[in-house]
Amino acid sequence: MEETLFETEEPRSRAEIARVLGAAAAELAGDGPVTLESDGQSVTVQPPERPTFEVEVEREVEDDTTETSIEFEIEWEEAGDGTQPEANDETHPEADAEDVVDVAPRPPDSLARFEVFRDRADEHRWRLVHRNGNIIATSGEGYTTKANALKGARSVMRNAPGAEFVSK
Repeated sequence: MEETLFETEEPRSRAEIARVLGAAAAELAGDGPVTLESDGQSVTVQPPERPTFEVEVEREVEDDTTETSIEFEIEWEEAGDGTQPEANDETHPEADAEDVVDVAPRPPDSLARFEVFRDRADEHRWRLVHRNGNIIATSGEGYTTKANALKGARSVMRNAPGAEFVSK
């Protein structure tokens, strides 16, 4: 049995689409739930640590028209009560250590991105990187977990936009 929990389809600008995907990606980067909202409807789901991620680009040619689409699908199994089954090595292998993880996709007009990485001391840190590759800011401290490094970076993202500049 298949049940549609949420669906929306409407023309949107590229910037609007990027905002929707960016917001979902920012929530997905954390360990909390992901909420999608549109036209007064919403759904909240709790993806596991390692869901299956599929990207599909299709081009369909019919008569004199061509339709191209990009589909992103994130999929995981749930038990009958909506919880996730116990992980095992075959279905949910542990992630290999990744050098860098974007905290959230950049908005279309952003010139920088936050990255979370593991340092030589095996601690997690964040850094703000300009699109030219220059490091603009760093966490200044290591975190014992990736989740805490992500939390620190998100705190800067939330708190810094209105910060005043003080010269001493």
